[in-house]
Amino acid sequence: MKQTQRFTATILIVVLFTGFAFAQKQNYPSKPKDGQTEMVDTRIDNMGYWTKKAEQGLIPVNPPIPIPPAEFTGSEINAKSVKGVMEDSPDVPLTSATNVSESENSIFVDPSDNEFIINSNNSTSWSGGSVGTLYGANYFYSADAGITWSGTPQGAGGTNSGDPATAISLDGTRMYVNFIHSNGGQGVARSTDGGSSWQTAVCGTPPGGWNILDKNHMWIDNGPVSPNEGNLYVAWTGFGNANDSEIEFVRSTDGGVTWSSHMNISSAVNAGSHNQGVNIQTGPNGEVYTAWTIYDSWPQDEKAIGFAKSTNGGSSFTTATRIINNIRGIRNTEVGKNHRVNSFPVMAVDISGGPYNGNIYVVWTNIGVPGVNSGTDADVYMIKSADGGENWSSPMKLNQDASGLGKKHYMPWITCDPETGNLSAIWYDDRNVGTSQCEVYCANSFDGGETWEDFKVSDVAFTPSAIPGLAGGYMGDYLGITARGGLVYPVWTDNRNGIYMAYTSPFVTNSLPKPENLEVALDEATGATQLSWEFNGEDFLYFNVYRNGTLLGTTNDLTYSDNLPDYGVFAYGVTAMHDDGESVAASASIQWGNPHIAVDPVSVGAFLAPGESTTKAFLIENVGELPLEYSLATSVTSGKGTNAYCDASGGCDEYISQVIFGDIDNSSSCDGYADYSNMSTTVNAGESYDITIVNGNTYSSDDLGIWIDWNQDDDFEDAGENVVCESDNGGEGTFTINIPDDALAGETTMRIRIKWSGSDCGSPCGATTYGEVEDYTISVLGWIQVEPTEGTIAPGESENIFVHLDASDLAAGVYTAEVNITSNDPDLNNVMVPVSLLVGDDVLQVTATGDPLNICEGESTQLEAAASGGSGTYTYSWDPEDGLSDPNIATPVATPETTTTYLLSVNDGFSTVTDEVTINVNPLPEVAGTPSGETDMCMDSPNSTYTTSGSVGASSYLWTLEPASAGSISGGGDVGIVDWDQSFAGTATITVAGMNDCGEGIASEVLEVNIHEIPVVTLDAFAKTYDNLPAFELTGGMPEGGEYSGTGVSNGMFDPAVAGEGMHTITYTYSTEFGCENFAEQTIEVEHVSGIADYVNGIKLEIFPNPNSGIFTINLDLKNSDKAKLTILNNQGMEMLNEDIALNSAYSKQFDLSQFAEGLYFIYIQTDESSLLKKIVIRK
Repeated sequence: MKQTQRFTATILIVVLFTGFAFAQKQNYPSKPKDGQTEMVDTRIDNMGYWTKKAEQGLIPVNPPIPIPPAEFTGSEINAKSVKGVMEDSPDVPLTSATNVSESENSIFVDPSDNEFIINSNNSTSWSGGSVGTLYGANYFYSADAGITWSGTPQGAGGTNSGDPATAISLDGTRMYVNFIHSNGGQGVARSTDGGSSWQTAVCGTPPGGWNILDKNHMWIDNGPVSPNEGNLYVAWTGFGNANDSEIEFVRSTDGGVTWSSHMNISSAVNAGSHNQGVNIQTGPNGEVYTAWTIYDSWPQDEKAIGFAKSTNGGSSFTTATRIINNIRGIRNTEVGKNHRVNSFPVMAVDISGGPYNGNIYVVWTNIGVPGVNSGTDADVYMIKSADGGENWSSPMKLNQDASGLGKKHYMPWITCDPETGNLSAIWYDDRNVGTSQCEVYCANSFDGGETWEDFKVSDVAFTPSAIPGLAGGYMGDYLGITARGGLVYPVWTDNRNGIYMAYTSPFVTNSLPKPENLEVALDEATGATQLSWEFNGEDFLYFNVYRNGTLLGTTNDLTYSDNLPDYGVFAYGVTAMHDDGESVAASASIQWGNPHIAVDPVSVGAFLAPGESTTKAFLIENVGELPLEYSLATSVTSGKGTNAYCDASGGCDEYISQVIFGDIDNSSSCDGYADYSNMSTTVNAGESYDITIVNGNTYSSDDLGIWIDWNQDDDFEDAGENVVCESDNGGEGTFTINIPDDALAGETTMRIRIKWSGSDCGSPCGATTYGEVEDYTISVLGWIQVEPTEGTIAPGESENIFVHLDASDLAAGVYTAEVNITSNDPDLNNVMVPVSLLVGDDVLQVTATGDPLNICEGESTQLEAAASGGSGTYTYSWDPEDGLSDPNIATPVATPETTTTYLLSVNDGFSTVTDEVTINVNPLPEVAGTPSGETDMCMDSPNSTYTTSGSVGASSYLWTLEPASAGSISGGGDVGIVDWDQSFAGTATITVAGMNDCGEGIASEVLEVNIHEIPVVTLDAFAKTYDNLPAFELTGGMPEGGEYSGTGVSNGMFDPAVAGEGMHTITYTYSTEFGCENFAEQTIEVEHVSGIADYVNGIKLEIFPNPNSGIFTINLDLKNSDKAKLTILNNQGMEMLNEDIALNSAYSKQFDLSQFAEGLYFIYIQTDESSLLKKIVIRK
């Protein structure tokens, strides 16, 4: 006898434990299982009900079985998202008692003290090999962050039927435990003295009889700014009451003392069977969110997730919706472990006030990728909403190990730290162990669920198994995790010591300031990447930059440059190093390159006489940068029509849960009738293939029938089409199907039926009370075979695909097929290559040509169709028609705008053949790059060189210089050389255009070059001067602002004494603002004055240096006197200094007039008999 019930809560043989849902809403089981004298309603999981059935011998209990020893795998948590990175976190049992079992955990952290936590689990007595007395949902608590625990395995507030949910009020004064009441309703126990005493209230009215309120959840609104802070909410599935199979909801606004009446919140989703597994959360502003599983038939894996919300503290709810459809949970399919499982959704909501405040997160386990729902993987997926549940993200996978390996990750729970907004999740995981074992994994996300780090948290690998003495494969139906202020408390059940015990392994999330918003910019041409990020922390040491987990380097900047080593997908991470450790990474990934497919030719055709065969080929080339993975599927399309098969269906109970036949591997739940004709496999005529059918709910009297329409006449009535007919075999097994030699090539239909009783395989048509019918597509290949059918092609490489065509036993005519190529080319993941085979003695043939095959834009070519064979009367059709003079003649003129492949179809009244010709249109060169080079020059500049970055499609270049009077430009490549006309001044322009065989392309943008005039410079003539005169300022150069040069010239002054006697050339040079300069020259004559150094009027006066900076020396000698008066005058005759001199010998003295202004001064020497006046120039 096979137990069809897969799940809900704990089953004991002596006491009520929980309820169960089964079948469609109005299609409860109505026939007994093998050996039963009456039916078992598997919707119900009430202990009294199951005890009665067990006493009648109708249901089994979990037998005692040996439990393999657990394997110690280490207590260290290795994760950057955990404080300390390599954190030793030994598992802590919640009790040291060995005479109890603990399963199905709920845990909650005190908002007022994050080291105080409460746990409740389903507890029973344990006698060493089996359970005894049911205690129900108990309570344990820890006041030291999970290191030590107190409490009792007894039920909170007394014995109850389990399914615990826990909560603690915002101020920490009230603790709550929700459970299934012993009367089949719902109860909530509350304690206001730290668990010393409990008071119990019924919050859900029992439905009566053996019915029950099942799969409950409780939540408390602890939002610090919520208007509904303190409200308690409880929800469940009602079985057997007025809201049968629906989610019911109640609330308490007085701390769990009184409760509202039942409210149906799920009916709008119209579940085909029932709603179950509700989870409640609250938002930052008091919103109430509920999510649950939808079953549209039974038994069935989870198929959709329902959702409803309240914005008024649970007084009313919005219309329930399906927030995600077409998922596939694990409740019916299971995960290959020795205990029952489920995929009920679990929710978390961010109320932290942080960047993701208000986000809603929903997790569940899915078989394969949600929406595809195939394969052997069971992974944890999450969707999220940032707008209160109005819109939801695509599913994202939480477990970070590789997909496609058949690993199981299941029964997740998620929590959002209400202070930090960090997410943490827990689940069972077998990635590192055997298929019968499990470990416990956790994962953290610090960016709103966009990226996750998962890690092993349990110390052991254990072998899960159903708890002996309970029923239905039960080992607990959920795990728990809670967090606050960085402290995270995961809790789960395992049987490591032969006892089913609850364990926790607390850890602290890494709260070190971390980089944010990592972005990676890629240069596709070179593979260079530029990383940039934000960081708001202080007092950090440096940043670590990782690529694919390997440290690249460190930096103190907010940017980092890297060069990818090759094409591929690369994951970057940036962490911040602090004195007390390394932060969590900001992550981003980049892909350089892609695989790209090219197929040549794009069609395959052959003309064969009856009995002949040939092999054709086409080439698949990888023109991308990454390996190209491809697979081929061939289908015959000739003779393919619309299927018009008879209707068939069943009423479920037993059903087709899996079909394996060639490329078909489909697992499903019961739908009565399911059309899977979109799934197909290819078979060759004359060969044999195995097919496996799995019954999802086996009865010994179940029958199986399989039919294939070999002649494609839309029925299954012809001889040999009932390929499998098995009765009283449980409706399942593996069988061999022989493909007839004369099976008509092409796609046809396979029908599979499972039904109950009758000892025959029944009819392929009509309805049965029980069972199911499924249709699939079979593609029979008679005259075509293709090889290889899959492969991987390296970049730049290619592979031939061989198409074997056989006209043996084929009548004259046209046969067509399609070879569909599926690849990982992101731009062209599917390519169809049509195949045509013409069979006949005088086969119609055609060849399409073009003359010429290569033309320029705007030119025309002559197409021609050369047909032969067939009837001799032909009609022509060219496609596309654009650019053709007439698409329906043999010789149209084509004027395509771009390179075009023209498909020619020729029909002789009996058949159509095709050929194609490609006309290559060579475009003019594209716009050339703007010339670059010098743009400001003078009239006397030499030749200058200009370059262009080029023009796509150019083979040479045409350079142009305007106006012509500016000079000439030469060069046919990407360099132009200008020979400037020395007389030209003004603005010239340079352009360049690409050239090819089709002509001149569009000229580049203009480069303007400014040619500046040489200035006209004049210099007035100089008068004769004398070598005894002081230096004087040079003038007369125009335009003003130039420079003087020549012998005796310094700083614009001419010193006759320095120049010396004779003729001297003075040059005046002037330069414009553009650097264009000119000069003028004049001569100046210096005449020697004799005796100038001798006595004048009996006075010998020497002044040096002159000009000077105000510091100079005077030498004085007198012939006729021994005293004199020395006076210094300015250029206006004002006395500046005077001194009486008495000479006993020669007089020499240094004067310092540096405080005087620049200019002309006079030295006046006066004796009793004579005087002498000399000029002096002070220049600073």
